[in-house]
Amino acid sequence: MLTKDLLQYKIRKGQILPQLVNPANNQLLAIAEQLIAIFEASINTPRATLLETSKQTIDSTPGAPIIKRGLEKLLLDRTEFDTAPNEELIAFRQKLFTETSRLLSQEQFEDYTDYRHKVSQIVADESPIEGAELYADLPSYQPIVTFQTLSSERLLHRYNAAQVQGLLLHCNTLTLRLADSMTAELRQLFKYLRFNQLLSTIRKAEELYQITVDGPLNLFYKTKRYGMNLANFFIAVLHQPKWELAAEIQFRNKQRYQLSLDESCGIKPISQQFLAYIPEDIQLFQTMLQNKTDDWQIRPGSQFIPLPGDFYCFPDYQLVHNSGVETAIELFHPWHQGHLIARLNTLAEQRDVSLILGVSKELEKKPLIAEALEASAYFSQFGFIFRDVPTMRSLLPILNSLV
Repeated sequence: MLTKDLLQYKIRKGQILPQLVNPANNQLLAIAEQLIAIFEASINTPRATLLETSKQTIDSTPGAPIIKRGLEKLLLDRTEFDTAPNEELIAFRQKLFTETSRLLSQEQFEDYTDYRHKVSQIVADESPIEGAELYADLPSYQPIVTFQTLSSERLLHRYNAAQVQGLLLHCNTLTLRLADSMTAELRQLFKYLRFNQLLSTIRKAEELYQITVDGPLNLFYKTKRYGMNLANFFIAVLHQPKWELAAEIQFRNKQRYQLSLDESCGIKPISQQFLAYIPEDIQLFQTMLQNKTDDWQIRPGSQFIPLPGDFYCFPDYQLVHNSGVETAIELFHPWHQGHLIARLNTLAEQRDVSLILGVSKELEKKPLIAEALEASAYFSQFGFIFRDVPTMRSLLPILNSLV
């Protein structure tokens, strides 16, 4: 992910335009290839050495430094460093600092050599006291464990996607329009939406789905995490054959700008479509359900549920009973206050919508939500409270009432 200082964009008549690079530019491809080669050859070398070598390439090659630093940042995101704390070294360093402080306050030294000699007598043969080894556990000295390589062309596409993702971190609202194709790619997009806990308003107009998602700036709860989830969601959008994206971007409460993109922007998908991927929390939920009952089968949400007023819900889970009865579960996390209120209002007079609502305990603590849940006849019959993941104790009574 690119930080704001690495983003490149222009402002024109209220529109914010990300400055994308040409993935076929030979000069950029050559620079990207050099940087990738540096990272590939840096396994087991310290972070500082990697950054110094990378800097030499950035400084010595033609082109805008901000683009090259952006490429470097994306490669660092694909690099794993050994960050495990070295308890022995930490303890030794503490002892060394304590003893040298005592020496400096109590003794006189002929020269620096005399000082080092007396320090060495204190620490004996416990460990070397040279700088690089003494601070071997600090970030600059952390060795590289692994690096996920990629092609130079893919890195440039990744750079373009990151430009848009960086802007979405400063988003108020995002609206996405998609063709009603109901292909596996479209279903996967909505799975990404749910897996990233981005609750949205879904409406259908003729042959288009319109999805409206709150941005991180529209929330007051863990906005950084939510912003990252929204940025990650954009990667799934790139797999759609036809799409239109409109977002309102605002930097630190300044003027608001409109970001408009569609499939013609030229950014290619930068990840595989993991159509069979099931997140760990869903696997855990599936296991808990199977341990309690054989009557119900659960799977990740994959079908739309029509709601009153031309609205749609794409649930987190879908469940099927041995008798053929089907239902679904939609989860509301701490940042979903507005969407929960809207859903309760939509379902206020409904009894034929087979949708179970799960509400986060943290969300329930809010007075407005607690009052709305208390007043909702629908929630009293088809709702439950959960902490991290739903539990069978709260869910099974609702499931049993449906058969």
